[in-house]
Amino acid sequence: MSSYNKVAILGKGLLGAAVLEELVAAGFTVTLLSRDPSKVKDLPTGVKTAQVDYSSEDSVVEALRGQDVAVATFGSEAVITQDKIIDAAIKAGVKRYIPADWGSVTTDPKAKTLPFNYPVVKIQDHLKKKAEEGTLEWTIFSVGAFLEFVLNLPFLIDLRSKSVQLYDEGQHTFSSTSVHSIGKAIAGALKKPEATKNRNLLIHDIVLSQAKVLALAKKHSPPGTQWTETRIDAAKEFEQSLENLKKDPTDFHLILPLLKATILGGNYRAAFTDVDNELVGIPLLTDEEFERKLESTLQSL
Repeated sequence: MSSYNKVAILGKGLLGAAVLEELVAAGFTVTLLSRDPSKVKDLPTGVKTAQVDYSSEDSVVEALRGQDVAVATFGSEAVITQDKIIDAAIKAGVKRYIPADWGSVTTDPKAKTLPFNYPVVKIQDHLKKKAEEGTLEWTIFSVGAFLEFVLNLPFLIDLRSKSVQLYDEGQHTFSSTSVHSIGKAIAGALKKPEATKNRNLLIHDIVLSQAKVLALAKKHSPPGTQWTETRIDAAKEFEQSLENLKKDPTDFHLILPLLKATILGGNYRAAFTDVDNELVGIPLLTDEEFERKLESTLQSL
């Protein structure tokens, strides 16, 4: 077993549930932090819960006391407040913090000044400062687009309505990773603490493009299915979205178009070339395996 044993998970959404499952399967002792543990259902055997009020440092310290690692999987609205949680984790004696920073371009130096990256870059800087002080280790996972979102949400292609906004003909590539692969990667990293200490790990299941996903979706749709395809100039969309966001930098409906243009525009590191999959024990997804997943998704609609 690794030198880390006790892991606290902060948040139990789609990602948190998968991370919890994979950490338990890997032999870690897991505690789930929740504002209301009574509402937490169907936890694997042996998983503990701890009540926490994230607005109270004392509450966070108490919930994290005795934990080796804290893994933040909560939603985007809590990302910017992680500095306070990090400080509480240090007071609690946590050795390593894995932040809620599960993105495509959040660690791309070229994208550092993009408005939607401000909260995560702030947390990255805070973690690096604490590491330099010797009070806390960190690991950041860059994972690309969640594979579940690619297949089930209309963000990149709408499989349900058979429609797509093609950015630059859908030619630009992006990395994608399933939430369970992310969970396995975290477990793998914690079993190699020195090799993954204070590092940004790039992982993915597969590299995709809109054009590739669309071609496969057409292949596995019933004959005669009509697709609505709208052509988008990625550069123009990026500039317009950037200008629109100035009206209200906190408006998610304005952030989303800019994020989409960033990932699909080909100017940022949306597709990883050198990945750390081997280090953390994550196999790549083959084209055939992805095609089967997409076919299964279409059949379930």
